[in-house]
Amino acid sequence: MPDSRLILFGSQAWGKPHQDSDIDLIVISNTFKHKKSFERAVELYRLWNVRYPVDFLCYTPQEFAKLSKMVTIAKEAAEKGIII
Repeated sequence: MPDSRLILFGSQAWGKPHQDSDIDLIVISNTFKHKKSFERAVELYRLWNVRYPVDFLCYTPQEFAKLSKMVTIAKEAAEKGIII
């Protein structure tokens, strides 16, 4: 997706994955404006041929900026995640 930022977080990023760990990925893009949260993740599953369990959290830049200032997963990812 053009203009996207990706942040890997969770056990895969922290180097502590389990056998059943998925990939936790925040995707930040302006293309998510005017789309419902569920539609955003579905769009990514359709675009990417994912063969591994992935948990997409999809935000617009404005949503992520707001959430990363609160006590949320977005804040933890912003502070400790790996920008891809």
